[in-house]
Amino acid sequence: MSTYIWQRPDWPHIFYDAHSLLSSINEIAHAQGRLETLLTQLGISNLKDFEARTFTDEIYHSHEIEGEILEQQKIYSSICRRLQVPNASMQLSGPHIEGVVKTLLEALECAQSPLSHQRLWSWHRTLFPHNLSGPFPIHAGAYRTDAIAVISGSSKNQEVLFEAPSADLVPQEMEAFIAWINEISDIPDSIHSAIAHLWFLTIHPFEDGNGRMARIIGDYTFNRHHTNNQVLFSLATQLKKHQGEYYEQLRQAQTGSLDCTNWIRWYLGQIREAQERAIQSCEKTLYVRHLFERLTFNERQRSMIVRLTTDFYGSLTTQKWAKLMHCSHDTAMRDIKDLMNKGVLKQSEHGGRSTSYVLVLPESLQ
Repeated sequence: MSTYIWQRPDWPHIFYDAHSLLSSINEIAHAQGRLETLLTQLGISNLKDFEARTFTDEIYHSHEIEGEILEQQKIYSSICRRLQVPNASMQLSGPHIEGVVKTLLEALECAQSPLSHQRLWSWHRTLFPHNLSGPFPIHAGAYRTDAIAVISGSSKNQEVLFEAPSADLVPQEMEAFIAWINEISDIPDSIHSAIAHLWFLTIHPFEDGNGRMARIIGDYTFNRHHTNNQVLFSLATQLKKHQGEYYEQLRQAQTGSLDCTNWIRWYLGQIREAQERAIQSCEKTLYVRHLFERLTFNERQRSMIVRLTTDFYGSLTTQKWAKLMHCSHDTAMRDIKDLMNKGVLKQSEHGGRSTSYVLVLPESLQ
């Protein structure tokens, strides 16, 4: 039987090798500064849209990790209303999506304020406005009263990956966790976020939604010393991309010693990759703005160029252009040929039954 870190005599005194993490911490700080500088160059409209899309990615992929698929457009619309993004769709999104958006935004807005049981309960209640997890009733906004374990495999071949502390220990465990979160310390925000993420998931204080809550707390702690209340990159997107590795790193940390250096190093690496993706997104936006200033495009072309640098999936074909831009095949072909003549599009080198096209980008953005 595994010994979990919460069962060790010195729990919860997690420690780490700060010296071995120094280069990772410095890289994150440098990338954060670079990202913030790029954001100042975007202009208010592009900045608001970048922020809304990053929030959308963070919420969508955090829920996707747990097997819950939300409608991205509805998340984006809800965030746009709250952030007052210019020219954005303002369709209503329903109480569940409004709740998950409200939870993340509120966590960031109060990142400089102390954490409390009441605040955590409120966030959890907002994640589950109808006291339901899928079709199953849960006690939202309250710590669990039953045992809980993380299990993998089918019903006939189940493996217990992790067992959380018994329900009667949860209040005191959360008391210690919240006290640590609220301590004034010189721990870098990135390490604070990594430890908070692991510690919270080790307690697993709620009946459901612990993963989503852990990622919200991770964003909350990372932003403790930032006053702009922004998510500048989506860590949840990165964790979803490496979901299997994410679970394995958690398993190793939760069944190892209280030295969590390896978990923190891995977590910092995910932050760094998420930052790099956000930096590239900003640079693409600036590149598109430069294109629009230098060359003339019709509205269909402008819309497609923006899509190709933000949320376009799959291959761009003439048929797809016609469908997305609500135009004829001939019009789509003329638009594409014009962009090829201007050096904006080129034919894809990947084969296929239909000819496809890709955006021509500087080497640094490819």
